[in-house]
Amino acid sequence: MKYPTYIFVFAFFIIQSFAVVGQNNFTEKSYSEIDSVFNSMYQPQNTGAAFAIIENGITTYKNTKGLANIEHQISITDSTAFHIASVSKQFTTFLALLLESEGKLSFEDDIRNHLSELKHLPYKITIKELTNHTHGLPNIHELMNLKGAYPQEQMTHKQAVRLLLKTQQTNFEPKEKYEYNNTGYMLLAEIIERVGKKSFKEQLKEKIFLPLQMNHSEVIDDVNILVKNKAYSYKLVNGQYQNHPLQLATIGSSGINTTINDLILWAKNYQNPVVGSKEFYEKMQQATYLTSEKKINYGLGLQFGKYKGLDVVFHGGGDVGYRSYILHVPTKNISLVILANTNDFSALKMVHQTLDILFKDELKEEKPQTIQPTHAQLKKHEGIYEFYPSVYFNILAEKDILYFQSYGTKDKNPLPIFDKNTFLFPYIPYSKFIFYEDKFDFHIADFMYECKKINLPSFETEKIVLENFIGKFRNEEYAIDFELVLGNNHLIVKRAFDNIELKPLTQNSFYSPQLGKLDFIFDKNGEVQEFRISGQNFKNIVFKK
Repeated sequence: MKYPTYIFVFAFFIIQSFAVVGQNNFTEKSYSEIDSVFNSMYQPQNTGAAFAIIENGITTYKNTKGLANIEHQISITDSTAFHIASVSKQFTTFLALLLESEGKLSFEDDIRNHLSELKHLPYKITIKELTNHTHGLPNIHELMNLKGAYPQEQMTHKQAVRLLLKTQQTNFEPKEKYEYNNTGYMLLAEIIERVGKKSFKEQLKEKIFLPLQMNHSEVIDDVNILVKNKAYSYKLVNGQYQNHPLQLATIGSSGINTTINDLILWAKNYQNPVVGSKEFYEKMQQATYLTSEKKINYGLGLQFGKYKGLDVVFHGGGDVGYRSYILHVPTKNISLVILANTNDFSALKMVHQTLDILFKDELKEEKPQTIQPTHAQLKKHEGIYEFYPSVYFNILAEKDILYFQSYGTKDKNPLPIFDKNTFLFPYIPYSKFIFYEDKFDFHIADFMYECKKINLPSFETEKIVLENFIGKFRNEEYAIDFELVLGNNHLIVKRAFDNIELKPLTQNSFYSPQLGKLDFIFDKNGEVQEFRISGQNFKNIVFKK
């Protein structure tokens, strides 16, 4: 179907879009509804977003709203540059695929052959495992937090990579688990530099940005580098905006700054490749299988699944106040892209509501079941679950209601039932618990965390002699120093930037959600000789006294 010229002009002035020509035959009314949603979600005098729809290689909708810089009242336009965080991962994968096609690397390569600093690691880790998050290496953000450097201190990409190349062990054997983090892509960027014999940013520019005419896209590996037409990052505190700047510059996993116009060009390349090929995207969309044969809907820098029955391919990004999202509906040859400096779920909400409008006659609404589980069925879910070491949830069943409780607190929060084993978690948008035997999957937007039921032995806290645990401890691997002292009858981790109170978990272990779980090891004389700390994306890092 081809629209008359007056429709093109009308659409441009009313919804700031380009002409609609495509197989889906979306109506003017659909785009007006999308425009109303976008304008209601973002306000002219607040932080905002840039949003676009691409169909069959044509931009059918584009709009911007809000401020790129609040201090100087600079509006967001289609030439405003946003930090896109983890949406950068698909560019890194694509660049690696280009290098593979040139014979410079293989996704089956052992990374120890490219990164000699890691030759001591106990397992072979492939480049493929770096990209699908099954490598088992500790995450950079948590390592920086252990050092007491994040988010207080700035760190460049090169500094962060030097820290990662000191890693002596993995959290788990490769392919044993899927654990999303940034380390794998940072190390892949380092491999790309070594095999390509040029900087990562130069290769990305030469092989992807320039051929696609993405002339306003660049890689930033130091937060102090100036970015032209930059959207600034903010957070809302007590009704007032505060600056929320990046402190860590990582590339490969993140680091790309781009505009909505340039990201449209990248979406068009997905629909009809000019750089690379359809086969590249097919490889990126292959499911990951763990050694347990569990299927993970994450490939190589892209996720995939269904939205209300509709097949979608997507990836999001979030860092400080920045949010980005790109989603494709391959069977309809349509893509949605959004860039924002608003640190909430509005970007994801905008994408989902757009799908609801465009495909309202095709989507299958997920409706909660009306059958109420018995008290005995709910009782099976009761117990203490580990989100990750140092963060624990208590699940309680009372009458016909299941409750969530943060471990160590008395607050009970009801979990609305969705079906027999699925319960909504309304305290975080787009969240739910899916229960299995002795575990549940915690879904938050596009992320999934496996929470396993654990047994914590009972003990008398008053019998713990806290003095036995004080002293100075050091981790040689990452050159981190902790001092454990007493304060207000609690064990305290004393660092340069802060003091962290530890709570007893067992007779010989303590925890803090802010830091991790510390398991103390005693010598034959009953004196503490070391502790091993574990947390989100790191495990058993040794600190010796």
